[in-house]
Amino acid sequence: MKDVPVDARVECADGPCGKSLGVIAEPGTRKLTHFVVEDETLPYPPYQRLVPVEQVIETTRDLIRLGCTKEEVGNMDPFVRTRYVPKKKHDYSLYEGGEGASTNASTVMVAYTKKEETLIPEGELGVSVGTRVEATDGHIGHVGELLADEDTGQLTHLVLEEGHLWGKKEVTLPASAVDRVEGDTMYLNLDKAAVQSLPATRVKRRRKR
Repeated sequence: MKDVPVDARVECADGPCGKSLGVIAEPGTRKLTHFVVEDETLPYPPYQRLVPVEQVIETTRDLIRLGCTKEEVGNMDPFVRTRYVPKKKHDYSLYEGGEGASTNASTVMVAYTKKEETLIPEGELGVSVGTRVEATDGHIGHVGELLADEDTGQLTHLVLEEGHLWGKKEVTLPASAVDRVEGDTMYLNLDKAAVQSLPATRVKRRRKR
């Protein structure tokens, strides 16, 4: 097995290329398809790109090394799309009032709200930094790392971080324990007792949140 970091430095063939924010996988086969890479030095936004796993030549717990250049990453599909949704308010300036008068008011466009949408390929699921993990009976922790089969690229295990700040521990779960991923939450098919009965080790590294 090999580490599949969801919060690591990324290096391209021609130098540093930001950091990884998450991974994309096929839900049925659990095969890894993309890394989400954020590089704010790209020439134009959005700065999050979907990098195919075929571009990855090496991974460690803290590093993803790509075989492509920064320019090539900048030309890959975006992970985030920004839309500006108009906000409206009622305009009563034309309302004269009086008995029997209509209470309808016209509307005027006054501002736009910025809305960002993640562009996960259809039929696939994403796991990002800090993904919340829910057991069948409630919140149990957050995603720490993922492990994949080195030959097939199939996700095999989830490293769950559970506990409070001064008592965090890691529990390694088989990928089969994942029932589904919805939004920023991963749902397990195990309850808390089953998860906590698994061997745990204390987290020794400091992880960004």
